[in-house]
Amino acid sequence: MENQTPSKGAFWGGWALSGLAIAFLTFDGVLKFFLHKMPPEAMADSAKLAYPMNIMPGLGTTLLVCVLLYAIPRTAVVGAILLTGYLGGAVSAHVRIMNPWPSHILFPVYFGVFIWLGLYLRMPALRAFVPVRKG
Repeated sequence: MENQTPSKGAFWGGWALSGLAIAFLTFDGVLKFFLHKMPPEAMADSAKLAYPMNIMPGLGTTLLVCVLLYAIPRTAVVGAILLTGYLGGAVSAHVRIMNPWPSHILFPVYFGVFIWLGLYLRMPALRAFVPVRKG
């Protein structure tokens, strides 16, 4: 069995990636409550997705609950699973309206990678469950 304590580098690298995801997704979730204060360009981009603006606070609440679960070490894996589903919906929405791949469609995928790589680096139990084999 693998050592149950990650190295300092893995621990802090994992928290750096997780922290980046937590900060951005928290900002995105909170912004969904303040649509009237968003720049016109951001409102226009949101309108292209064709989601009614009255559901944005519900989406924001869902996102913030998932981020909170991810930020708490005991529930981080459940939070990561829920965030993966949420981000999958974002990918689907951007594919549906034919947005550009690197800037829009893959953007949620990048955060999914941050979420899971952050957990992988700071949780030895996850590394034991999903080992990376050499050679």
